[in-house]
Amino acid sequence: MEQNGWDVVWEEGSSSEWIVEYVVEHGSDRSRHLSFLVADDADGVREALIEEIREAYPEAGHLEITVVRLEMVEDIGDLVHEGDAIP
Repeated sequence: MEQNGWDVVWEEGSSSEWIVEYVVEHGSDRSRHLSFLVADDADGVREALIEEIREAYPEAGHLEITVVRLEMVEDIGDLVHEGDAIP
């Protein structure tokens, strides 16, 4: 186990880092999101993404979610930005 300066313990194991780009449509509003999630596999990413969306839209009834990009990150240098946002 490795501990960082924020008293958060990161346990080394089979979890991987994933980058997920998705669009949320709620009524007439449309928002694009980019998230960095930690999960064991694509099913774990889906669960983490659902939790993130529920936290971001707690009062929303029906949401349309479109995943634009789902990619496991092998190395932080592997991240390629394609779009108009500035990291």
